[in-house]
Amino acid sequence: MVTNLLKIGLLTAPLMALIGCEPSCKKTCKKLLECDDIETARTEVEECQASCEIQQDLFDDWEATDERERFKELKQCIRTNECADIASGTCYDEELYIW
Repeated sequence: MVTNLLKIGLLTAPLMALIGCEPSCKKTCKKLLECDDIETARTEVEECQASCEIQQDLFDDWEATDERERFKELKQCIRTNECADIASGTCYDEELYIW
């Protein structure tokens, strides 16, 4: 019984990570800065990460749940798309895009 639960957990954990987890600002920034096709004023991961976290915290403080959810989706879009797609505007949201 425990072995079966462990197997299920090991099989479903990666899937759940892809479906519901929000990418960190650090991972999102690393992806953006690795893309040569994307122009950004940010040059360092730490600078980009700080901007991202400030915006994220503002949405949380303002209890702006719609904007916070859209920001989460923006980060997920950046993490899951190719650099060329991101550069062409696939993930762009004028109200949220800080990079």
